Amino acid sequence: LQQDTNRVIRDINMKIHGITDTETAVEQATDDLELQLTFLNATKEVFDVAVGNFETMGFVVGQTVFFSGTGALNVTGLTITAIQNKFSINDSMIFSETVQDDALIDGILVGFNVLTGYSWDEVNQELELKSGVKQLMDVFVNDVALTKKEHDVVYHADNADEAFYTQLGRSTIKLTESYFGAEDGTIKVKILEMLTELTTSTYTTVIDIPLQYETLLEQGVLYYLLSRPKHAGTGTAMQGVTADLKKSASAFYFSAIGDLERVEIERESDTNRYDFDYKYQENPRADY
Repeated sequence: LQQDTNRVIRDINMKIHGITDTETAVEQATDDLELQLTFLNATKEVFDVAVGNFETMGFVVGQTVFFSGTGALNVTGLTITAIQNKFSINDSMIFSETVQDDALIDGILVGFNVLTGYSWDEVNQELELKSGVKQLMDVFVNDVALTKKEHDVVYHADNADEAFYTQLGRSTIKLTESYFGAEDGTIKVKILEMLTELTTSTYTTVIDIPLQYETLLEQGVLYYLLSRPKHAGTGTAMQGVTADLKKSASAFYFSAIGDLERVEIERESDTNRYDFDYKYQENPRADY
């Protein structure tokens, strides 16, 4: 069943341009906190020398944290797996990644909730999109739309606070140095994405598919299931019923798939009419 469901999903993905969605990829969960921390490699642990309470600060299991300070070794994203007591309060965090021994370091600690599939690099202000994204349409910081610019504009020091972004390759978004992260906020992305294939199939599995494709999915799965010899039925009467059901599902499914392709061709044709009038952007050097 899982294999046939994924086969239909792949069929649909081949025909459609993508599903439009807006997702909160990154949420800054804590403000920049000035702390003195000690990291222990043996236990993948960090604790607050001043005996602070990480839960009260706003940290929770599953967040990605970054720490930076003079001489600090641990500045990359670390994922919290547990918050526990070390000195009678919740002042110790355990990470899934290996940490480097680093003692009594004054620095800044900040925590982020990162949506599954995405990756956030606070140090370089880079967001890696999840797999399955066909096209990035817009980027928003605190619900303000950013303007896409060339690489050199985004990297230029004079534009550190500007609402700009650039795309590095196909899957990574680079923000200007200081526009996001000074306080709690969000990074949202509007994307065109493929339908997600199933990785498990149980009674509680949820198939995330738009309502208009549900009947198409049902008929497609039915057709592929009945195409398997073990579902052909036993006995002449049952085989006849199965063959009729398969024929009906096949007729609906392949007709609907063909309709999807025609809709996409017409949509692309309408879109291309405007391509001749489109201008990418002004010379980015004019922004300096």
